Amino acid sequence: MTSFQEILEIRFPGALPEQVFLARLAEVLAGLGFDGPNTIACVGVCRDEIAQRLPVLVRAAWGEAFNFCSLGGMLFLGRTGFSAAHHHAPVVDGRERYLHLALSHVAIGEDGTVGACSRVGRPGTSFACGALENFRQAHARGAAGLFLDPDDVEMSLLSQRLSARLRPGRHPDLADLAHLAREVIAADLDRMLLDTADPAVADWVALTGVQVHAPDGVDWIQPAPGVASVGGRTVAVRLA
Repeated sequence: MTSFQEILEIRFPGALPEQVFLARLAEVLAGLGFDGPNTIACVGVCRDEIAQRLPVLVRAAWGEAFNFCSLGGMLFLGRTGFSAAHHHAPVVDGRERYLHLALSHVAIGEDGTVGACSRVGRPGTSFACGALENFRQAHARGAAGLFLDPDDVEMSLLSQRLSARLRPGRHPDLADLAHLAREVIAADLDRMLLDTADPAVADWVALTGVQVHAPDGVDWIQPAPGVASVGGRTVAVRLA
């Protein structure tokens, strides 16, 4: 029988237990001049309650964090939200410093079923990411909405973003969609930083990845290659 660990290694190679991820993050960023007292952390994960462990751990390590969360981990706060976060950063030695963590998420069941999870007090199998599962089902029916629904703004924006990157005839599973959502998140993060972060006065780190929920309650993080801007110089950031 296929197991959680087998699917994790196949579909999310290089994933790290969240505590290992955070320890490597702190070590690598310390070498670039970022630490809790001089940096504001900005964390974007899905609104799903099972995704909220990471923001709690980030706050414990880095101090109070600015909330970037939205359905699917998408970044829908816009330039106003990014600018607000940056204006809350400490000013140390004349510089502001921002740490941006933005992740999509997915669960893997004990038997290796992608998307399967259990929720406290709720019988049966649940799914994560629920927003990505809703999109997957709608896309399979040919019914993924491309218009903005004012009563479902985040889901309709998520549908627009993902639909724009799917080839006709492609029917992704939840693992595919978690990776696709991360790509969209990374593109949005890069665009917002170009629009709102000034390298003359600030240094920043931009990291994306996929948060993977294990059946034993431990989350894993598959980090994508990231980037830092330090003193106006671009630096590659790799944690895996």
